[in-house]
Amino acid sequence: MSADRVVAFMDHIRIFQEQVEKLKALHVDSAEYSCLKAIVLFTSDACGLSDAAHIESLQEKSQCALEEYVRSQYPNQPSRFGKLLLRLPSLRTVSSSVIEQLFFVRLVGKTPIETLIRDMLLSGSSFNWPYMSIQCS
Repeated sequence: MSADRVVAFMDHIRIFQEQVEKLKALHVDSAEYSCLKAIVLFTSDACGLSDAAHIESLQEKSQCALEEYVRSQYPNQPSRFGKLLLRLPSLRTVSSSVIEQLFFVRLVGKTPIETLIRDMLLSGSSFNWPYMSIQCS
């Protein structure tokens, strides 16, 4: 890897670390984290969706669930819901290639993680992971 690419990659890592620290400062609990993941996953902005309205509806339900949860669990933090949602655009600035390099390159080599996920979902078979068995349908 050239020096310029190393510098650029290190800059991406710094940005990623800053985002992680901001999330840590919010002390995001597991329920909030699950809702945030659903909000990110159910985006109608993705290309090739056959039912974007349904996906958007799922995202809205996830947002409502998060808002309701935060209001009930953190009544003394009225701005918490907004702070959580405002973390999402910043997290999206971290490219999937950076995430692959940081977390998956030693596991999957040069195969793009999107390809592996797609193949797993399309195969419809069981995968034997070291710690669990996952049935994809």
